[in-house]
Amino acid sequence: MPVLFGRMCVAPVLRNLARAHAGLELELNFSDRKVDLLEEGFDLAIRNGSPGNGTGMRIRRIGHEETMLYAAPAYLEARGEPETVSDLPMHNTITYGRSGWVQSWTLQHDGAKHVFDPTSRFRFDDLDAIADAAADGLGLAWLPYWLVAKRLASGELVRIMRQMAPHVSDVWVVWPEGSHLPTRVRSAIDALAETIPRIASPA
Repeated sequence: MPVLFGRMCVAPVLRNLARAHAGLELELNFSDRKVDLLEEGFDLAIRNGSPGNGTGMRIRRIGHEETMLYAAPAYLEARGEPETVSDLPMHNTITYGRSGWVQSWTLQHDGAKHVFDPTSRFRFDDLDAIADAAADGLGLAWLPYWLVAKRLASGELVRIMRQMAPHVSDVWVVWPEGSHLPTRVRSAIDALAETIPRIASPA
């Protein structure tokens, strides 16, 4: 499972499942790489966005995540809030990037998709570090809701440009195709499908 999403959204569900079933053993692997389930012996994988090549695999959509723009109240008080995509270059941004690549921001408005390529002196390859920097007032950040939910509740961050619809990407569970699905795997899939929608996106 992806490192941050797995730790914050998936692992709590599976811990609760193990607490309810004393015979269930958990071995969790947190990695942002796409594993070969058959070769590496995993029962299932969690994937955000594309579920990957489905050859020999079964997939089930268990929810979605919503990515939006956020900023600290102190930053907005000092710099004001952008109203349109054309306002964004005038603001400080905190971007996700690694090895020279920087993630674009996908913004939806009036049925049209706007892709913004931020330039920034703050480039991190960890989403949690980006959220921390945004809460410190260093700039605007494009982040998934599940990562900032507690910061929103505490007032450290607020959502901005609410006229823009969230960027939505699906969350999938993937497991090897076979004639029999073990009870432990089915129970985990059902628990995730029931709980992830409440965790990963706002009500």
